[in-house]
Amino acid sequence: MKKWGWLLIAGLLALSMAAKGDLMNIFGSKPYADAFFEGDMLNIAKAIKKKDGEVITKLGKAIEDIDAPGKHGMTLLGFAVNDENPVAIKALMALGADPSIELPELGSVAYHAMWRKSDEPLEALLESGMDPNLRDEEDTLIFNTPLLEESDAMKLLVEYGADVNARDSLGNTPVLHLVSTAFDEVLYLLDHGADADVMTDSGVSLAYSIQLDLEDMDQSTEAYQKMLKIQQKLVEKGVKFPALTPFGERFRNNIVFCQEPHGYMPKAECKVEGVNEYLREQTEQEKRLDEKILKERFGIEHRF
Repeated sequence: MKKWGWLLIAGLLALSMAAKGDLMNIFGSKPYADAFFEGDMLNIAKAIKKKDGEVITKLGKAIEDIDAPGKHGMTLLGFAVNDENPVAIKALMALGADPSIELPELGSVAYHAMWRKSDEPLEALLESGMDPNLRDEEDTLIFNTPLLEESDAMKLLVEYGADVNARDSLGNTPVLHLVSTAFDEVLYLLDHGADADVMTDSGVSLAYSIQLDLEDMDQSTEAYQKMLKIQQKLVEKGVKFPALTPFGERFRNNIVFCQEPHGYMPKAECKVEGVNEYLREQTEQEKRLDEKILKERFGIEHRF
C-alpha cells in the first residue's frame, strides 16, 4: 500500500507541475479569446484580438465588471497586455480597467506589461493614466523592470513620473536594491534624480555598499570598472569616501533597533527599544574608522 501511495502522490505532483507549466505557456503566448473567456466577455476578447476599440468600448460599457476574471484568473486588460495591443489597452483603461489586479503566476497586469517583448503595452497603460508608482506588498514597479539593454520599461516609468527614490518594504530605494547587480540601471537612475546620499532603514548607505563591493570585486573585470563609475558619480554629487559603516550611520542619525514597532527607525519613533540578536559585533578597525570620520567630517566626538 505504501508503494502505491507514493506512486499516487508522485503522479499527482507531476500533474500539478504540468498544469502549472501549461498555465505559464498560456500566459506567455497570445492565445485565442476562448482560452480565457465566455459569454459577453468572450465577445469583448474577440474585439480585442481584432483591435477594434469602438466595439470594445460599446460592449465593455454593457458589462457589470470590466475586471471580472475569466478562466485561469485572466482579466480583459491582462489579455490585451498579453496580446501587446495598445488600442485595446487604451479602450479598456478608459472603461476603468485596473492594471494593479494580480494575474496567477505573473504578478499584476502592470508588472506583466513591463516584461512583454514589446514596450507598447506598458506605454499604453502609462498614456492611459496608470500610476507609475503602482505598489504591491513589497515595492513599486521601478524596482522590477528588465535591464535597459533589454527594454525601455525603466525609462518609460521615469518619463511618466515614477518616484526614483521610492522605498520598498525593506527600506531600500531602487539604487540600493540594484547597486550590486544592475550597474547601468543605477547610473541611469542617478542621472534622473535618484538620491546618491541614501541609506537603508538600518544605516547601510549606498556609498558603503559600493565600498564593500569594490573591495571584493576582481579589478580586471568590466563590472569593477562600472562600479568605479558609479562611485565617481556619487563623488560628483558630493558623497564622501570612505563611507561610515552602518554602525556609524546609526549612531550619527540616532537610529535604534525597535521592538515596537519592529525594525530599525529613528529613536523618536520607537516605543520599545530592543536588540538585534542577529547583528554582528563592530570590529575594532570599523570603530576607529567611524570615529575618525565622525570627528573630521561631522565634528562629532565619540568613542565606540
